[in-house]
Amino acid sequence: MSINDKFNELISNLLNSLEEIQATAIVDRNGLIIFSKIRSMGKVDDEIGTVTAVFDSFIERIKKDFGTATNFVNITLVDDKKFLFATAGHEAILTVIADKSISDNSLKVFGSHVANKIKLILDGEELIKLDIPLIVPILSKMREGKLPEGNFSVKIIVLGAPGVGKTSLIRRFVDNKFAESYVSTIGVDISRKEVKINEDCIVNESLWDIGGQAQEMSPHRKRFYFGANFAFLVFDITRKSTFEKIKNWENDLETSINRQVSVILIANKTDLENSEVTLEEIKKKASSLNCPYLLCSARSGSNVNDAFRYAAFKFLEQY
Repeated sequence: MSINDKFNELISNLLNSLEEIQATAIVDRNGLIIFSKIRSMGKVDDEIGTVTAVFDSFIERIKKDFGTATNFVNITLVDDKKFLFATAGHEAILTVIADKSISDNSLKVFGSHVANKIKLILDGEELIKLDIPLIVPILSKMREGKLPEGNFSVKIIVLGAPGVGKTSLIRRFVDNKFAESYVSTIGVDISRKEVKINEDCIVNESLWDIGGQAQEMSPHRKRFYFGANFAFLVFDITRKSTFEKIKNWENDLETSINRQVSVILIANKTDLENSEVTLEEIKKKASSLNCPYLLCSARSGSNVNDAFRYAAFKFLEQY
C-alpha cells in the first residue's frame, strides 16, 4: 500500500468517526499540502476558497508561534468552524476543519491519535493499523465537562509474562525509543512521565514495570502493587501462551490489592505478522475483564500513547 493510500484510509476512518469534521489536510511546515480530503462535494466544497484563505493565515501563525516544536495540539474557533492543528512528527502537521458543535475533547483526542499515525507512516513504519481503536471514542467522551485543576499523581503497574514487551511499551511512551535487544526485568523498574491534559491539569504517571517471573516475584509482589491506581495487562499477540496467562495476572492482582483497580488489556507486537490470538478472543477476554483493550506495537509506537492517556483520563474521573 502506498503512502497516499495509507493516508486516504486513515483520514477516511477519521471522517467516518466524527461527522462534524468537514475537511482535513496533512501539510509540511512550509504550508505545502501533502494530502487533503473533503467530506463531500457541496457546502464544504463551495466554501473551499474561504477555508483555504483562513487555513493559509493559520499556517503563518503556526510557523511563527510554534516554529520547530515537535509536540503541540491547538484548537481555534473561527466563526462557525473549529480548526485543529497537531504535529505529526518533525516534518508534518495535521489540520482539521470541523463544525463548531464538536467538543474540544473529541477533536483533540481523535486528532492526536491520527497525527501520531501520520508520523509513523512518514517514518516508513509498516503494518500500521489504520483503524480507529475503540478506546479513542471512549477517551473522547471522558471528562467532557470541566477538568480539575492541579498536578495529580497516578501509579500504573504493568504486568505480563516475560518477553511480552512491558519494558518496551514504557520506553516507547517515556522516551519514544525502542530497543531490538531484550533484557528481562528482574524485580521492578520504575519510570515517570508527565501527561499534560491542558495548561491547568497535569497527571504525573509513575510506571512500575513488574518483572514477569511469577514464581521469583511472588514473595515481593504485594509490596510492588501497593497503592496502584491502574494496571496494564500485557500479552504478546504472537505467543498465545502469554495471552492464556493473563488470567493468572488478573488473579494475582485481585489477591494482592484490597481495592478496585482500573485495568486495560494490551496486545503487544501487532507489527509482527504471525499472530496467534484472534481479535474475537481479545474482545472476549476484555469483556470478561470489563475493561477496554488496545492493539499496540512498542516497536512502531502504534496506539501506545493512547493507553497511557486513557489511564490519565480514567484517573481524573474520580474528581
